[in-house]
Amino acid sequence: MRRTHRLPAPLAAHVGRRVQSAAPLVRGQWLAVCDDACVVVGEEGLTRQMAWTDVENASWDGDARRLTLNGVDGSRLVVVTASDDVAAVTAAVRRAVTGSIVHAQFLTTRGGEVRALIRRDAAGNLFSQLIARGPIAPDEQPAVDALEREARAAVGLATP
Repeated sequence: MRRTHRLPAPLAAHVGRRVQSAAPLVRGQWLAVCDDACVVVGEEGLTRQMAWTDVENASWDGDARRLTLNGVDGSRLVVVTASDDVAAVTAAVRRAVTGSIVHAQFLTTRGGEVRALIRRDAAGNLFSQLIARGPIAPDEQPAVDALEREARAAVGLATP
């Protein structure tokens, strides 16, 4: 059964913004999915947060009840839920991450892949973001720069 959990009022006061979905975590903390970020909150206040535009992807490990948000910079936000009743919160996470990505283009390099993303922040502003998985050789840099220009042009952003 898909159930939406309600963030307790004292914890919601620490969050201070609209909560789309929430789930209880171990050790009395809660995960709150907000318009602009994923927030971990406890009685002492916010303990972790990650803006959706900083999240590359997320994964759910049902056996461990672990939700992992992988940052574009290699950082991670990992939480363990108090139960496996997380369908509503994981769906909200999926919507938030994919909703921040407006356009994507890819380039295969000798060392891996580069993704040029056009993201929308909580204020509605568009910006470009490059994510390299693997090394970029110096002679590949012009192609990476062109990839970013093409992605920006595709959505009408200025192209340096």
